[in-house]
Parts: sequence; structure tokens; C-alpha cells
Amino acid sequence: MKIIVCIGSSCHLKGSRLVVEQLQELIIENKLEDKVSLCGSFCMNNCISGVTVEVGDKVYSLQPESTRAFFEEEIMKRL
Repeated sequence: MKIIVCIGSSCHLKGSRLVVEQLQELIIENKLEDKVSLCGSFCMNNCISGVTVEVGDKVYSLQPESTRAFFEEEIMKRL
């Protein structure tokens, strides 16, 4: 599974670095390094809400404080 996180300037200001760090920790914590890859992308053209995250063909807007819930609800259930 591939998780793509926007690291463009707008998402950076909204906390993309913190989202990436939390996702990295959650992947390691759940021993999913061989099943989940985390990638960055510059502007994903969804600058309105929070940090843009894409999984498959679905796009999400995250805040750093919602990252763990997103991971548990969207990533863990797909594995």
C-alpha cells in the first residue's frame, strides 16, 4: 500500500511534517514497513482543508491531531 502525503508549501504550513512523522512512527509501531510505503509529493491541488493525503484513489485532508485516527480507520482496515 502506498500513502502519499503532500509536502507543498500550503500543506507544510498546515503540519505535513508532523503528519509524515506520525505516519512513519505508526508504520514502524505496527510493523508494517514491508506492507506500507510512505511517499511525499509537492502540491496535490487540494490546498483548502488540511494536509492532503492520498491512499489508492481516495484523497483525505488531515490535521496532525487526526493522523492516528486516520491510520487506524483507513490504513489498518485495508490491510
